Amino acid sequence: TSVASGVCPYTWTRDLAMGATGADVMKLQQFLNADLDTRVSADGAGSVGMETQYYGPATAAAVSKMQVKYRADILSPNNLVNPTGYFGPSSLAKANSVCVAAPVVTPGDTTTTDDTTDDTTDSVTLRGEADITNFEIDDADDTTIEEGDEDAPIAVFTVEFSDGDASISRLDLRLDGAGNGEVDPWDVFESISLWVDGDKVAEADASSKSDYITTTGSEKGTIRLSGLDIVGMEDEEFEIIVAANVKGAVKNIGATDQWKVYAKAMRYFDAAGVATTENNSFDIDNTAYAKVDLDEAGAADEIRLRTSSSNPTETTFELKTDAQTGPETVLAFDIDTKDSKNDITLTTVVATVNVANSVGGYDALISKAELVIDGTTITKVVETGTTTIDGYATLTFDVDDRVVIDAGDRVKAELNLRFKSLTNPSNEGATVSATVAAADIEATGSDDVTSLINTIVGKIHTLRSEGISGQPKTKTAVVTTVDAASDYATYKVSVEVTAFNQDVLISNNPTTSMVFVLEDGAASSSVAGSRTVNLTSTADETVNPGYFTIFEGETKTVTLDVTYIPGVPNTASRLSLTSIKFDDVIGVPTQIWNANPVA
Repeated sequence: TSVASGVCPYTWTRDLAMGATGADVMKLQQFLNADLDTRVSADGAGSVGMETQYYGPATAAAVSKMQVKYRADILSPNNLVNPTGYFGPSSLAKANSVCVAAPVVTPGDTTTTDDTTDDTTDSVTLRGEADITNFEIDDADDTTIEEGDEDAPIAVFTVEFSDGDASISRLDLRLDGAGNGEVDPWDVFESISLWVDGDKVAEADASSKSDYITTTGSEKGTIRLSGLDIVGMEDEEFEIIVAANVKGAVKNIGATDQWKVYAKAMRYFDAAGVATTENNSFDIDNTAYAKVDLDEAGAADEIRLRTSSSNPTETTFELKTDAQTGPETVLAFDIDTKDSKNDITLTTVVATVNVANSVGGYDALISKAELVIDGTTITKVVETGTTTIDGYATLTFDVDDRVVIDAGDRVKAELNLRFKSLTNPSNEGATVSATVAAADIEATGSDDVTSLINTIVGKIHTLRSEGISGQPKTKTAVVTTVDAASDYATYKVSVEVTAFNQDVLISNNPTTSMVFVLEDGAASSSVAGSRTVNLTSTADETVNPGYFTIFEGETKTVTLDVTYIPGVPNTASRLSLTSIKFDDVIGVPTQIWNANPVA
């Protein structure tokens, strides 16, 4: 006897799965190798005499073979049709019941390397006198196919037998393209295949007229797949997926071409070898069909722009007065090819940059623009539009096919700007923002991509060489009920203020330093009633009495509190902080920070 035969008797005491290790795994491999129908490997790791203590894919495959061999004891009691590869309670119990005495391996069997032995390891012994109890035809999950598609599902057959097991030996299908631009299936399809549990179990040529058993009349397009051995176990429903390879260039595809898939006939055998041919029962009746639309190659290719989680919020860029700054990211977005069936190659991407509150516009502030897509940096750009005054500059990036996005993938893109030195005081507080529209993108899949969806608008960013940057911290509105005329609302807006390249003085008199709007539900700022305004801060108030002093490099919180009594029942109102006025000396403030958008 061989090494494998020495394992029994043995008792396994725990379930085993992929990744498991231990002496019991080696015992399991030895047990499986004792039977040619369930061997782990013909040679190398896992083969007879070379068993390991690791439960990997080969072991799982061998366990699956054991589960099929002892289907009635392992799979059927658990309502399973297909093996799992998991050595669980049922598999463990069966192995323990078999491994009560040492199995015998015929000398010479362990050295066999002929792969033909594997072809019969999944054979199943049929039982009973089978009768078909269900055959349904449904559309595939994806009801659109394209030129050049391979193994594209076009129909789903759901089959069930009762009173016994059956082996399907033949299926006749009809492909009906009546009314299409191209009506002959042999001019559309290369081949038709059948799939069960993810495995291709049959394939027939479909590219020539001679491949069809009927080529004229109402039965035109009937094709036969014979020599099958698709086993259906008693009372166990299973699916047969019908798939197609589509020709790469189909002539005369119409705008609404649709193919219908009929089941014309099915032949099966039961355990006694009795053959039955069904051609007029359930959905095998020439009336039920699955449908699938046929499109030109690339019809599903698309680009969808999506907001990126890394898109920067409103930011104050701290520019230098004697050197360039950046590059700084002003807009981040994702390019999603979603339902595309082909890889997408980018040719051109267009972005729009809006410059406001400046002297000289884009040209005065920005020295260079770059676009980074999925790690590839694009610097070849043509700048047009309004570039010398406030307005919109158009940046056309020549990607030149350097970026290819795999079909269905979503990649990140960033628009980065490098800023010139800020030497003109009038440009303190200028703003930039960017927009990118899918409609302006040029790309190709199998052809030019025409499904271009969404526009992404970036946040507004402020440019300064000195002053403050602010980030809204908290915004609350609380209504206190007293009586109809005396109800009041308390608004609180807090902003984290950072001083850079200078000390910052903010008057503690809100009338001097705060610009805000109290408006009603109709967006009118003419709001009746009374209000009380209070301004507080975590900044120093002792160095410069009457002012909150934020020293260079510090970050402090400035909080605006407004209590509003409308005096009129059922009044709607809201508060918006639009800007903070400040300076680096005591006096009337000459600098301003704008909340973009309003806080």
